[in-house]
Amino acid sequence: MPYFVFRISANRELSLVKTCDKFKEAKDLCRELRASECPDNPNGIRMAFAETEHKAKNLLAEKRQPSSPLEEWEA
Repeated sequence: MPYFVFRISANRELSLVKTCDKFKEAKDLCRELRASECPDNPNGIRMAFAETEHKAKNLLAEKRQPSSPLEEWEA
């Protein structure tokens, strides 16, 4: 399954930047984009591991439950 790297706009729309076959390639791309394009908004670039682009968008769009009390407190 591929890794999908998305750019998230201010109105929460996802646009595909690149599809990568390897995790390291996708991770390095995310770091590079975050450092160069939006250092004040770390959520502007996201990566998802899924079978298709559509499934990756759904994963990033769904509201997740906090996995720990600390995350719940921060939200």
